[in-house]
Amino acid sequence: MIRSMTGYGRKEDSRGSIRATVEIRAVNHRFSEIVVRLPKAWNMLEDSIRKLVAQYVRRGRVDVTVSVEGKNSSTTVMDIDWDVAEQLVSISREMTQRFSLETPLTVKDLLHFPGVIHTKESEDNVEELADWLQDLVRGAAMDLVSMKETEGKLLHADLASRLTAVNTWTREISQLAPLCREDYKGRLEQRVSEWAGLTPIELDPARVAQEVAFFADKSDISEELTRLDSHCQQFSIQLGKEEAIGRKLDFLLQEMNREANTIASKANHLRIQHLAVEIKTELEKMREQIQNVE
Repeated sequence: MIRSMTGYGRKEDSRGSIRATVEIRAVNHRFSEIVVRLPKAWNMLEDSIRKLVAQYVRRGRVDVTVSVEGKNSSTTVMDIDWDVAEQLVSISREMTQRFSLETPLTVKDLLHFPGVIHTKESEDNVEELADWLQDLVRGAAMDLVSMKETEGKLLHADLASRLTAVNTWTREISQLAPLCREDYKGRLEQRVSEWAGLTPIELDPARVAQEVAFFADKSDISEELTRLDSHCQQFSIQLGKEEAIGRKLDFLLQEMNREANTIASKANHLRIQHLAVEIKTELEKMREQIQNVE
């Protein structure tokens, strides 16, 4: 089943005094691009969240926004770098003796010196919260996919309906194509007869047959009809696939439009030209829809 490239997913939950909200917005894009925005304290999860969301998105630009409110009530662990502290004390004593200073280095001074005290949250609690946030991201991604699939069903129905119309017109052109030769022959003979009524002229059957054969070769659209029918079949097959098919469908529509253009220019037949224009119009509408297919 095809999926739309646009969609929205959202999940929120609380854990203790912390409340987190995850929002995922997806829009059209030629390739796959995932942008993750996290609070500074959780930047270490950016890569893992991007990889997680990539499992649910095939193509398009996706913006993942994670907001966290409240304070973590987890245990704060404080570490002292004793090597740094000892070096500071040693340097302080040496400077006191060398410069005859009376103000000694206090414990308060040591605690305020950068690099002596290191604080961090309990590792077990951080890992637990990280898993919790990733579960929220996963839930938002699944919500996004659900919306993309719902829109994809509508796109599938619309494209299938338009493809049926293109197939119908193509078959009608195939039925009319063999009649072009006889139609042209009749019009040519009528024109020559009209000329003969004005000017003495002898109708040469061989020359007429030669002219008709030349016209038939010049206006032959059998190859274009075969390719157009083949592209229609491939388009229908692609619509039933589960993979990302947007770019493949876009390519097929370009090829189908090229064949329709050639048919319209080669076929010297009013009805066929009219049908070719109808096909081109429908293909353009389909191409607009394809721009939103993942």
